[in-house]
Amino acid sequence: MGRLIPIKALIGLWLVTGQAAKAVELNVTVGFSYFPPWQIARNATFVGGIDYQVLAALQNELAQSHDIHLNFNYYYCPLKRCLMMMQTGQIDLKTGLLHRPEREEYIHFIVPTYQEYVNKAFYIRTNAAYEIKDYEDLSNLSVGLSRASVNFPRFDRDTDLTKVEVSGTYKGLQMLVAGRFDAFIGTELVTDYVIQQRKFSTYIRKAPYKYKKRNPGFFGVSKTSELAHYLPQLSLAMRKIVENGLVDHAIEQYLSGS
Repeated sequence: MGRLIPIKALIGLWLVTGQAAKAVELNVTVGFSYFPPWQIARNATFVGGIDYQVLAALQNELAQSHDIHLNFNYYYCPLKRCLMMMQTGQIDLKTGLLHRPEREEYIHFIVPTYQEYVNKAFYIRTNAAYEIKDYEDLSNLSVGLSRASVNFPRFDRDTDLTKVEVSGTYKGLQMLVAGRFDAFIGTELVTDYVIQQRKFSTYIRKAPYKYKKRNPGFFGVSKTSELAHYLPQLSLAMRKIVENGLVDHAIEQYLSGS
């Protein structure tokens, strides 16, 4: 006959296992900016975008598979301010972050990445008599670009090109249509989205030449946040979301306008 376990020990065991199985509920402040179609904001309110859909999927997956329930509160801030608030713990979670060594001091990056590549594309007027099939075709053209943008090394360092800085993608496309320069360079997904939203597709077309570079984007968790205790579960949930193709589907949805 086996040794009897004292009733106090059984009660203690029940308490421990009961606590381990208890659902987790966390209030999480999410920092967001205006960066369509990834983050779409109106009047400083987070109203949609690819990141918004991934957040909802992450919330659902954590609840279903790990019994971790996140209550999101959204806070609008430009990227620089969002990063400062992650350092101080005022923000728990931020989407659309590029990995930088200095950010590792205060951010846990959730792996895997949910976006892999950032392409730079060139846009010209639909009726243009010229084409951009390779880099050398830029030599006789004037090119508009967003002020302070980082594009790719060869272009950024090229002092022989005629470059015209503008205040943003929408303004650049307006000026391209007006004939203020010959081409506009922009982040492909963002520029395609603006063209679709602003009904520019009749006047503008994308040139064949583009620059493709792996530049992964991550969700990041502040190291001061209670959410940081659940990194393994966050990673498992993110992996499932990415492998299920949710991000690719969201991109297609926003570019198709559906």
